[in-house]
Parts: sequence; structure tokens; C-alpha cells
Amino acid sequence: MRLPLLILCLLGRFTALADLPVPPQVLDPQTAAEAWNVIRLATGNVARLLKEDRLQEVPAQISLCSPALRLLALRDAAPAQRALIDQNTVQAFRLVNDIAQAGMAQIPASATASFIRLQNTLDALKPAFAPAEVKAEIHVCPQHPDRLSTQADTLCPICNGPLRVRRIPYTDVCPTPITPLTKLGLEAEVVLSTGLETPLRVRLQTLTGQPLASNQLVPLHGAPVRFLLVDQTLQDFHLLTPADTKIPGIFELAFTPTASGPYRLWAEIAPAETALPEYPAADLGGEFKVVSRSTHDFLDVVSTTVGGFRFDLTFIGGNGGSPPLRQVSLMRIHVSDASGQPVTRLEPLVNAFAHITGFYDDGQTVLRLHPVGGDILREDLRGGPWLTFKIYPPQPGYLRLFCQLRIDGRAITAPLGIHIRPPPQMPQRVTQ
Repeated sequence: MRLPLLILCLLGRFTALADLPVPPQVLDPQTAAEAWNVIRLATGNVARLLKEDRLQEVPAQISLCSPALRLLALRDAAPAQRALIDQNTVQAFRLVNDIAQAGMAQIPASATASFIRLQNTLDALKPAFAPAEVKAEIHVCPQHPDRLSTQADTLCPICNGPLRVRRIPYTDVCPTPITPLTKLGLEAEVVLSTGLETPLRVRLQTLTGQPLASNQLVPLHGAPVRFLLVDQTLQDFHLLTPADTKIPGIFELAFTPTASGPYRLWAEIAPAETALPEYPAADLGGEFKVVSRSTHDFLDVVSTTVGGFRFDLTFIGGNGGSPPLRQVSLMRIHVSDASGQPVTRLEPLVNAFAHITGFYDDGQTVLRLHPVGGDILREDLRGGPWLTFKIYPPQPGYLRLFCQLRIDGRAITAPLGIHIRPPPQMPQRVTQ
């Protein structure tokens, strides 16, 4: 059975727009068990996106069902099952199309109604397949994602590492776990001295107090653990990669503070159970408090010069010069030199041409952004002058942004800042 032409167009278009780190076998399932696993994960993600009112991202997720439906439609079956498969896969294809179209048109009621019908159609299709196929978990190797199995406790035939349950991220822009699974603590009290290197020894644990080892985490941009550190005025920022202590859950790092503190330390990790980033935090040098606007004003900074290079921040669309609240939009940074010439020699830095870390002025919310297009895995590649990021501001407030990149072998951090404003309220009609 062939996919309708419109479905093929949607699949190509939305998977390209998604920019999601989707495991390769998701787009080319080989068995009914793999196909049902993709459908279950993708529809679960769509349900969450609809709940969070992230309608723009629904088309990318729902399109992942199309290759899986195609494989199920080609299943050899007895006449009675054949009729069941044909009827429901054709209907499912149409509903995938309807959901994608409603997502593009930003019509939540239509997307939700079609999604409910799709769930009912899939339920009607399930009896044509073995329950083990419909409910199968797929286990993959983190280092070799084309190696997979339906069996738990399986080792990768290439690296001999354990396979993990496959997950598809529901978004690549500001994903948040429903319930955090981890916590961060200090092994000893930290005394801060401005200008002096400060060693840190920290522990990562599950909420039940079990040590969280590196092999229980999904690597993010090439590392299972990184640490983000900023003082309470949001001026002094550090991105740190810890040393391996060989002790599960224990990590060592060091930094040199330029402020008297306090500082807040976040671990950037993704537990294998969810594959969603988490940011457990701990305070250094006292309690990290939100700085009062009466003593420290946070200003918009959309242009800055650091190390002889100029950074200009712009937004596509937006609300009064800032990205729209709780919507995915594009943010761009242009890099030029002291003479105003575009810089096209940005070097890879931790698998990307740039990294942006954002801290809200509430002291609680962290954003991590990377340029669209996926990881940069060759050190000889160069980028610039434009860097494009997808951003999803989850709340209003001031957002300090630190853009990190490397030029001519030198790491540079450019501080920027924007206010995320709520949408303007519509004037109320006055009745006589």
C-alpha cells in the first residue's frame, strides 16, 4: 500500500522542520513491534504538546507515525484481518494529515478532535496484531542507535554496552520533565574568595538518595554531565565539565569567582529513564536570592562587543522586540569583527558552533539553546556569521543570555539580555 502523496510531503516537510534528535530507526521501522513503538511514543508526545498548548510542534511529532503506519499497512494477514488493517490504516493516514494541517493552521480544537479520532482508530487496528507487538519496548544502544532489540538486559554487539529503552523527545526546545527524578548536593561547604580558584565536590542522586552514575544518563552534546554556574546578579557565568572521580554520583570541578557570591550551581543531565534534560541545583556561598529590581536593574542587551567581536541579537516575529511567550520562534545572532566584517570562521565548541545558556531573573528557570541543524561532529568545519536558534520562553520575566563560541582557538562568552513580555491585552469593549 502506498502512502498518499500529501502524507509524503508532510512527512518530509515536518521532519525537516522538527530538528529533533530522532533515533534513525524511528523513520524506518523494520518490524511491527518497532512500528507500534514509534506510534505509541509519537502519539504520547503529541498528547503532551497539545496539553502544553505547543501546537506549532505537533506536525513534526505526528508525522513520525507515517513510516510506521506504512509498515503496518503492508502486513501479510488473513482476509478478515486484511480488511481491518486496510480500513484503519487508511483512516489513520488521513487523520495524521488532518492533525498536521490543524497544527500548521494553529487550530487547537480541530487538532484535538482529530487526535482523539486517531487514538480510536489505532485502538481499532490493534486486534490485527499480536499484543506483544503492540506493547513492545524497543531497546537501543546510546552509542550505536541502529542496534536495537525488543529484549531487555541486552548488550550492544559493537561496544558491549547495555541497551536502553528508546525514547523520542517530545520537543528539542525547552523540554521539561513532568516530575524531576534527580537532586544535586555539595559534599562539603564551599568558601568563595574573589579571584581565587574554588574546588567543588558535588553529588548527583535520585530523589530516593541513590547515586546517579554517568552510565545512567543520556549524553547531551557529547557529555553525560555538565555544570552551569552563575552569581545572583546574573553577571558571572561558567560552563564546567567535571572530572571523573570513578565514584558513582560524585563529580569534581573548579571555578574562579569574580563576584563575592552567592552563586547557584545547576547540573545539566538527562536521566535515561526519560531522556529529558533536568537541572537540579545547589547554592554556593550562601542562599542564592532573587536580586531586587530596586538595587539592580536588568536591561535589554541586544548588541555587545567582546574580545574585539560584535554580537547582534534579533528575533523573527516576536512581541515588541522579544520572542513571543510560550511559542517556538527563531532567534538570530550575527557575529562581526572590529571592522564590521562578518565572521565566518566560528569553530566547533562541544559539538556546536555556539551554545546559549539563559537564566531567568526568578533564579529558578534555565534555558539551554543550540543552533538549528544538529550536532557538528567535524573539527575542520567552520560557521558564521549568522547563528539561528529556536527559543520557547516558558514564562514572562527578564532572561539573561550567555552566548559561548570559539574563534581562532579562543573561547568567547557574550552576555546579552531580553525581557520576555506577556502578550498585550485586547481592549475591552465598553457597553452603553
